Amino acid sequence: MNSKDSAANPKVFTIGLRANGPKDSNIHKIDRLAHAMGMNRFDWKNKLVALKTHFGEKGNTAFPNPTLVRPLVEIIKAGEGKPFLAETATLYTGSRSNAADHIETAIRHGFGLEVTGAPVFICDGLTGRDAQKVQIDGTHFKEVSIASGIHEADALVVLSHFKGHEIAGFGGAIKNLGMGCGSRAGKLAMHTAIRPSVLQESCIRCKTCFTWCSVHAIGQREPDGPIEIDQNKCRGCGECLISCRVGAIRINWASDTSKVTERMVEHALGVVKSKRGSLFFVNILTNIVPLCDCYGFNDTPIVPDIGFAASTDPVALDAACLDLVNAQIGLKNSALTDGFGAGEPKFKHVHEHVDPMVQLTYGEKIGLGCSRYERVILD
Repeated sequence: MNSKDSAANPKVFTIGLRANGPKDSNIHKIDRLAHAMGMNRFDWKNKLVALKTHFGEKGNTAFPNPTLVRPLVEIIKAGEGKPFLAETATLYTGSRSNAADHIETAIRHGFGLEVTGAPVFICDGLTGRDAQKVQIDGTHFKEVSIASGIHEADALVVLSHFKGHEIAGFGGAIKNLGMGCGSRAGKLAMHTAIRPSVLQESCIRCKTCFTWCSVHAIGQREPDGPIEIDQNKCRGCGECLISCRVGAIRINWASDTSKVTERMVEHALGVVKSKRGSLFFVNILTNIVPLCDCYGFNDTPIVPDIGFAASTDPVALDAACLDLVNAQIGLKNSALTDGFGAGEPKFKHVHEHVDPMVQLTYGEKIGLGCSRYERVILD
């Protein structure tokens, strides 16, 4: 995957965590990476710039450190750009399923203006319904639903925490693009084979979900009977998920994960389609935990902290980060990777029924990026 011989391969810049003096902080390292991939030379003037990151679910502490956002914001502002921290609503009921809760969680986790230098904007609106349709030529979709605020931005900077993921194998730049920038309808469309169902023991039969279903797929067979979703009528829009205030509508995540991943990658293509040449990606390789930061907790890291990586190509960046993780020895205090040596596929051990390579191979196939790369070490 790593071919250092070809000048045609996109560059991936990496830097470790060792400090070579008092001015070599992690904040300084992020700034060096940004300069290396050309952010300081880009024309930011008067551009609205979405800086997509992940604020972490309430209770999680593995999400990106908000102080690492600041150097990226300052480069954009120095070029007279207008950065904002971009996020979208989640499908599940939690601390980020609507804009009010999401912003409160962001502030609680340190992503306030006084720390990052940029305001927080939930780009798909109050309840995840503010979206734009983008035409693509995919295998699964001919159009994808992208959060309006991200689609309408003039440029996009993506700061991602690299970690494991139970559906995609790992989460990095590609997942932050596809899943992270899709609207609620887009997120559910990625899980086409996964339809919502009603958790009867939690349902209070308020029938609020009835009014949100545009195809009348939710109802009762008998006046006093349980609330049910007709799977033949359901179109997977996700409206019922957010309308249920008691969390009684759930998703069955058992599915063909490779197809879900491909759909996610197609949404990533929809995000970048109008922004070629205006894209920058940074991955954080610390606290490399087994699961996504969407959970309200985080487990023990599976490998030692590595550092940071950056590129203008999301596929190349994730490919390089996957190689860096696999090159590590599994941490002895991790029951998931203890004893796994250098070169072994760490995320495949953690999520043994998931192929983490699908993101890279399919991303390259549809033109999202290149899985081959030239690594440039800045240490």
